[in-house]
Amino acid sequence: MFNNMSKDISPDNMHRRQPIGFIFPLTSARSLLERGDLRLLVLLLLRKSPMHGYGLMKSISEEFHYQPSPGVIYPTLQMLQDMGYVKVTEENGKKIYSITEEGIKHLESNHETVRRIEAYRNHLGRFLLRKDIVETNRLLFLNYPYLSRRKIEKIQVAIREMNRKIREAIFEESP
Repeated sequence: MFNNMSKDISPDNMHRRQPIGFIFPLTSARSLLERGDLRLLVLLLLRKSPMHGYGLMKSISEEFHYQPSPGVIYPTLQMLQDMGYVKVTEENGKKIYSITEEGIKHLESNHETVRRIEAYRNHLGRFLLRKDIVETNRLLFLNYPYLSRRKIEKIQVAIREMNRKIREAIFEESP
Protein backbone atom coordinates (compact mmCIF):
# COMPACT_ATOMS: atom_id res chain seq x y z
CA MET A 1 0.00 0.00 0.00
CA PHE A 2 2.79 2.44 0.87
CA ASN A 3 5.35 1.20 -1.65
CA ASN A 4 4.81 3.92 -4.23
CA MET A 5 4.60 6.73 -1.71
CA SER A 6 7.31 9.19 -0.82
CA LYS A 7 9.10 8.54 2.45
CA ASP A 8 9.78 12.24 2.94
CA ILE A 9 7.29 13.09 5.68
CA SER A 10 8.01 16.80 5.86
CA PRO A 11 4.94 19.05 5.65
CA ASP A 12 6.13 20.31 2.24
CA ASN A 13 5.92 16.81 0.81
CA MET A 14 2.74 15.56 2.48
CA HIS A 15 0.78 16.26 -0.72
CA ARG A 16 2.80 13.67 -2.66
CA ARG A 17 1.41 10.74 -0.70
CA GLN A 18 -2.20 11.64 -0.14
CA PRO A 19 -4.30 14.59 -1.22
CA ILE A 20 -5.11 16.57 1.88
CA GLY A 21 -8.20 18.56 0.86
CA PHE A 22 -10.69 19.76 3.42
CA ILE A 23 -12.24 17.14 5.62
CA PHE A 24 -14.87 19.63 6.78
CA PRO A 25 -15.72 22.28 4.19
CA LEU A 26 -15.79 25.64 5.96
CA THR A 27 -18.31 28.19 4.81
CA SER A 28 -16.76 31.61 5.10
CA ALA A 29 -18.02 33.95 7.78
CA ARG A 30 -18.74 36.45 5.03
CA SER A 31 -21.48 34.21 3.66
CA LEU A 32 -22.93 33.75 7.15
CA LEU A 33 -22.97 37.45 8.01
CA GLU A 34 -26.18 39.20 7.09
CA ARG A 35 -26.51 42.75 5.85
CA GLY A 36 -25.56 45.11 8.67
CA ASP A 37 -23.81 42.44 10.76
CA LEU A 38 -20.34 43.82 10.07
CA ARG A 39 -21.28 47.06 11.83
CA LEU A 40 -22.30 45.11 14.92
CA LEU A 41 -19.23 42.89 14.67
CA VAL A 42 -16.99 45.98 14.62
CA LEU A 43 -18.82 47.42 17.62
CA LEU A 44 -18.47 44.11 19.49
CA LEU A 45 -14.72 44.13 18.97
CA LEU A 46 -14.39 47.80 19.89
CA ARG A 47 -16.35 47.12 23.08
CA LYS A 48 -13.49 44.80 24.10
CA SER A 49 -10.77 47.29 23.26
CA PRO A 50 -10.16 50.40 21.15
CA MET A 51 -8.07 49.68 18.06
CA HIS A 52 -7.06 50.95 14.64
CA GLY A 53 -8.56 49.74 11.36
CA TYR A 54 -5.84 47.21 10.64
CA GLY A 55 -6.24 45.79 14.16
CA LEU A 56 -9.96 45.39 13.53
CA MET A 57 -9.32 43.57 10.25
CA LYS A 58 -6.85 41.28 12.01
CA SER A 59 -9.24 40.58 14.92
CA ILE A 60 -12.11 39.78 12.55
CA SER A 61 -9.84 37.46 10.61
CA GLU A 62 -8.63 35.67 13.74
CA GLU A 63 -12.02 35.34 15.42
CA PHE A 64 -14.26 34.77 12.39
CA HIS A 65 -11.92 33.57 9.63
CA TYR A 66 -13.22 36.32 7.38
CA GLN A 67 -10.80 38.96 6.11
CA PRO A 68 -12.66 42.18 5.31
CA SER A 69 -10.78 44.41 2.90
CA PRO A 70 -9.77 47.96 3.79
CA GLY A 71 -12.40 49.02 1.22
CA VAL A 72 -15.04 47.46 3.46
CA ILE A 73 -13.74 48.15 6.96
CA TYR A 74 -12.87 51.85 6.65
CA PRO A 75 -16.21 52.93 5.12
CA THR A 76 -17.93 50.91 7.87
CA LEU A 77 -15.89 52.73 10.51
CA GLN A 78 -16.74 56.06 8.90
CA MET A 79 -20.44 55.16 8.87
CA LEU A 80 -20.31 54.14 12.54
CA GLN A 81 -18.55 57.40 13.34
CA ASP A 82 -21.20 59.39 11.42
CA MET A 83 -23.91 57.54 13.37
CA GLY A 84 -22.22 58.48 16.67
CA TYR A 85 -21.44 54.86 17.60
CA VAL A 86 -17.68 55.20 17.26
CA LYS A 87 -15.26 57.99 18.11
CA VAL A 88 -11.76 58.47 16.72
CA THR A 89 -8.62 59.65 18.42
CA GLU A 90 -5.18 59.91 16.92
CA GLU A 91 -2.19 58.18 18.45
CA ASN A 92 1.26 58.19 16.83
CA GLY A 93 -0.29 59.21 13.52
CA LYS A 94 -2.82 56.35 13.58
CA LYS A 95 -6.55 56.63 14.02
CA ILE A 96 -7.74 54.69 17.04
CA TYR A 97 -11.43 53.79 17.06
CA SER A 98 -13.42 53.24 20.23
CA ILE A 99 -17.08 52.59 20.94
CA THR A 100 -19.27 55.35 22.38
CA GLU A 101 -22.17 55.07 24.84
CA GLU A 102 -24.50 55.31 21.83
CA GLY A 103 -22.62 52.42 20.22
CA ILE A 104 -23.08 50.31 23.35
CA LYS A 105 -26.80 51.14 23.39
CA HIS A 106 -27.00 50.16 19.71
CA LEU A 107 -25.41 46.77 20.54
CA GLU A 108 -27.88 46.27 23.38
CA SER A 109 -30.85 47.13 21.17
CA ASN A 110 -29.68 44.52 18.65
CA HIS A 111 -29.08 41.79 21.23
CA GLU A 112 -30.62 39.00 19.09
CA THR A 113 -28.27 39.67 16.19
CA VAL A 114 -25.34 40.08 18.58
CA ARG A 115 -26.18 36.71 20.16
CA ARG A 116 -26.31 35.09 16.70
CA ILE A 117 -22.89 36.56 15.80
CA GLU A 118 -21.37 35.43 19.11
CA ALA A 119 -22.92 31.96 18.73
CA TYR A 120 -21.36 31.70 15.29
CA ARG A 121 -17.96 32.68 16.72
CA ASN A 122 -18.29 29.98 19.40
CA HIS A 123 -19.41 27.38 16.85
CA LEU A 124 -16.51 28.31 14.57
CA GLY A 125 -14.06 27.88 17.47
CA ARG A 126 -15.36 24.37 18.19
CA PHE A 127 -15.27 23.53 14.48
CA LEU A 128 -11.66 24.68 14.15
CA LEU A 129 -10.68 22.68 17.24
CA ARG A 130 -12.25 19.57 15.69
CA LYS A 131 -10.45 20.29 12.42
CA ASP A 132 -7.09 20.64 14.26
CA ILE A 133 -7.68 17.31 16.04
CA VAL A 134 -8.50 15.55 12.77
CA GLU A 135 -5.49 17.06 10.98
CA THR A 136 -3.16 16.02 13.84
CA ASN A 137 -4.51 12.47 13.75
CA ARG A 138 -4.20 12.41 9.98
CA LEU A 139 -0.58 13.59 10.12
CA LEU A 140 0.30 10.89 12.63
CA PHE A 141 -1.55 8.00 10.96
CA LEU A 142 -0.39 8.78 7.43
CA ASN A 143 3.23 8.98 8.51
CA TYR A 144 3.31 6.25 11.15
CA PRO A 145 4.76 3.59 8.82
CA TYR A 146 7.78 5.82 8.13
CA LEU A 147 8.69 6.78 11.68
CA SER A 148 11.87 5.59 13.30
CA ARG A 149 11.89 4.58 16.96
CA ARG A 150 13.62 7.87 17.85
CA LYS A 151 10.92 9.88 16.07
CA ILE A 152 8.16 7.89 17.75
CA GLU A 153 9.70 8.62 21.16
CA LYS A 154 9.92 12.35 20.35
CA ILE A 155 6.28 12.36 19.24
CA GLN A 156 5.23 10.53 22.42
CA VAL A 157 6.94 13.20 24.54
CA ALA A 158 5.20 15.93 22.52
CA ILE A 159 1.81 14.21 22.87
CA ARG A 160 2.22 13.80 26.64
CA GLU A 161 3.08 17.49 26.94
CA MET A 162 0.13 18.41 24.72
CA ASN A 163 -2.20 16.24 26.85
CA ARG A 164 -0.93 17.92 30.01
CA LYS A 165 -1.62 21.38 28.55
CA ILE A 166 -5.05 20.32 27.29
CA ARG A 167 -5.99 19.01 30.76
CA GLU A 168 -4.87 22.34 32.26
CA ALA A 169 -6.98 24.26 29.73
CA ILE A 170 -10.05 22.07 30.24
CA PHE A 171 -9.98 22.10 34.04
CA GLU A 172 -8.70 25.62 34.72
CA GLU A 173 -10.92 27.97 36.61
CA SER A 174 -13.12 30.10 34.35
CA PRO A 175 -12.34 33.83 34.42
